[in-house]
Amino acid sequence: MIETKERKPYWRHTKWQLLASFLPFVITMIVIPIYAEPLNHNKFLGFPLGYLLACHGVILLSIITVVSFVNRQDAIDRWHGAHEDM
Repeated sequence: MIETKERKPYWRHTKWQLLASFLPFVITMIVIPIYAEPLNHNKFLGFPLGYLLACHGVILLSIITVVSFVNRQDAIDRWHGAHEDM
C-alpha cells in the first residue's frame, strides 16, 4: 500500500512516464505515413519499402513502447513503495 504522502509524487511520475511513452508513438504514427509514399518507389523483398516499414515498423514500435512502459512503471512503483510482489 502506498503511503499518503507518496501519492502525489507517484501519480506525477506515472503521468509523465505515460506521456513520455505515448508521445513518440503518436508522432511516429503521424510521420511514417507521410514518408511512406516516397519510399514506395523502392522495393525490398518484392514489397514497396514504405508499405513494409509502415506495417512492420508500427508493430515493432508498439511492442518496444509497451515493454519499456511496463519496465519503467515497475521502477516507479518500486521507488514509491507501490509495487506488488508476486
